Amino acid sequence: MDDIAIDPNTIEGLHKNIFKPTCANSGCHDGNFEPDFRSIESSYNSLINRASINTDPQNPQYAKRVIPGDAASSMLLHRLTTFITGSQGVMPLSLEPTSDWPTKKSQYIDNIKNWINNGAKDQFGKSALSYDFPPQMAGLIAFADGAATPLPHSGFNPIEIPSGTSSIKLMVAYTDDKTPVNQFGTTTFNFSLNPNIYIGMESNMTTESSPFSAKGFSGTSVDYWHSITVNVNTLGAAANDVIWLRTETTDKVNTPVYIPSVPSAFNAKKYFAIRIK
Repeated sequence: MDDIAIDPNTIEGLHKNIFKPTCANSGCHDGNFEPDFRSIESSYNSLINRASINTDPQNPQYAKRVIPGDAASSMLLHRLTTFITGSQGVMPLSLEPTSDWPTKKSQYIDNIKNWINNGAKDQFGKSALSYDFPPQMAGLIAFADGAATPLPHSGFNPIEIPSGTSSIKLMVAYTDDKTPVNQFGTTTFNFSLNPNIYIGMESNMTTESSPFSAKGFSGTSVDYWHSITVNVNTLGAAANDVIWLRTETTDKVNTPVYIPSVPSAFNAKKYFAIRIK
């Protein structure tokens, strides 16, 4: 409600004054990709201790979007104040007519700094440091017919599976703020021709004895611990069909989560998919 005073140094204030009117505009952080600024909850959950998708090669210390208590090392502020070579520019890239970012930029940046340095608390005043966050997707790679080298994975696009491939080994990388990935609970795999409807049986993935290191969702190298080998003929796909993949996993603390889930950013769903040539 516009007539209720909200502390501008809280996640509620940041969402009301900055994220919603300035960042969640059409084609930007409106659910197409993370951070997702559509709501207070999605803003918080896609910022805190989440790996930066767009990294700065010259400043590798900005590896996470928001590090509670450490605004100086948080990518969120870095993207608002610094041009990163090879990026599209300093955020925000475009503004809605209702945004007052140009006139209040300095004030809003101070509000973000204050929120982070005060522990990046959620809307209930609870410090992020006391949370144990659920696992997050970190990467997807695929090997064709027992090859030792994964197939190319370009940007956020599905992995192209060459025509005539009989089987593919899929490997998934996850991140977690506290639990080692190789100590996750049961992790399952499913696929569908529809990115929002999965009706097939869940198949158990294997936890490898040692990880395979390769580029992940954020463009940096990550460890792939979980794998499954699939017969291409069982996917029910015709040439050029996109197969949307989904996994379910748990860090043994939180309830099991689907990755990607229905509300996940669409770029994450596209990335977590394969196309049969």
